[in-house]
Amino acid sequence: MPNRVKIDISTSTIIKVILAVLAVWFLFLIRDIALLFFIVLIIVAALNPLADRMSQIMPRFLAVLIIAIVLLGALVGIGFIIIPPIIDQLTQLAVNLPIIVNKLGPIYEWIQHSLGNYQEGLLNLSSQLGKITTNIYSTTVGVISGVVAFLTVLVLSFYMLLERDNLKSSLAQIVTSEHQEKVFGVVKKIADKMGGWLRGQFLLMLAVGVLDGIALVSIGVPYVLILALWGAITEVIPYIGPWLGLVPAVIIALAVSPLKGLLVLIAYILIQQMEAQFLVPKVMGKAVGLSPVIIILVLLIGAKLFGIIGAVVAVPIAAAISVIIQEWPEIKKLRS
Repeated sequence: MPNRVKIDISTSTIIKVILAVLAVWFLFLIRDIALLFFIVLIIVAALNPLADRMSQIMPRFLAVLIIAIVLLGALVGIGFIIIPPIIDQLTQLAVNLPIIVNKLGPIYEWIQHSLGNYQEGLLNLSSQLGKITTNIYSTTVGVISGVVAFLTVLVLSFYMLLERDNLKSSLAQIVTSEHQEKVFGVVKKIADKMGGWLRGQFLLMLAVGVLDGIALVSIGVPYVLILALWGAITEVIPYIGPWLGLVPAVIIALAVSPLKGLLVLIAYILIQQMEAQFLVPKVMGKAVGLSPVIIILVLLIGAKLFGIIGAVVAVPIAAAISVIIQEWPEIKKLRS
C-alpha cells in the first residue's frame, strides 16, 4: 500500500481560516467606506506634523480649525476659479484638435489617426467638469454620494487631527504595556511614510505644474492651463510621467511653429532635469522607499479598482504595507 500522509488540522486553525475569509468578505462589502477611511488616514498623516508645530504656539483646536478652513477655501477656490477656464480650454482644444493635427503636416498623419477618438473624449471631459462647477462634488464614490463623501473625509480628518492624543490613549488601552513601544513605533513609521509621500508628491506636482505653466506662457503656447495641469498629474508616475507630460505640449507647440516646439522641448527637458536632480531628492527623499516599478504597478491596480481615487491612495497604502512587511519580525513577537 502506498504511504499515506496524515494531516491534522486543529479546530483553532479552522476557526482562524474562517475568520480570515469572513474578514476579507466584510472588507469587500465595505470597500467604499474602507477606501474613504484610508483617504482620511493619509490626510491626517500628512497634516499632523503641521498641526503639531502650530499647536506649540496656539491651542490645538485653533490650529486644526485654521488648517481645515485653509484647505476648504483652497478646494472651493479651485472649484470656482480654476475649473471654469480649464473647461473653456478643453472645449477649445477639442474643437481645434483636427486643425492642430493638420498643421503638423502629412508626416504626422498617424497622429491624426491615433487621435481620432480624442476629440469626443475631450468634449465629454469638459462636459463632466462643467457638471462639477454646477454641482460641486456631485460624483459618487461607490454608493456614497460625493457630497457625503467629501463631508465625511473633512469631519473625520478634523476629528482625528484634533483628538490625536485621545486616539493614542485609546490604542494604549488595547495594547499591553510591554508592546506599546513597538506598536506605536510601527504606527509612526506607517504614518511617516504615508504623510511624507502625500506632502512630497503634492509639492512636486505643484512645482512642476507651475514651472511648466511659466515656460508655456513665456514661449507663447496656447492651452497653458490644460498642459500645465497634465504635466502636474503625470508627475505622479515615476520615470515615464514627465515624458507623458511633455508629448502633448510639444505637439501643440509644433502646430504653432517648429521653433516653439523646439523651445518647449528644451524647456521641459530642463524642468525634468531640475526635478530629477534637485526637487525629488530634496522634497521626497526617502518618503516612500518603493521601487518605481512597484509604484507604477500599484498606480495601475488602484486606478483599475477605484478609478482616480484608487490611484491617489494606492502608493500610500503600498508604503504602509511595505512598513508592515519590514517590521513583520517585530510584529510577530507581539503575538507571543
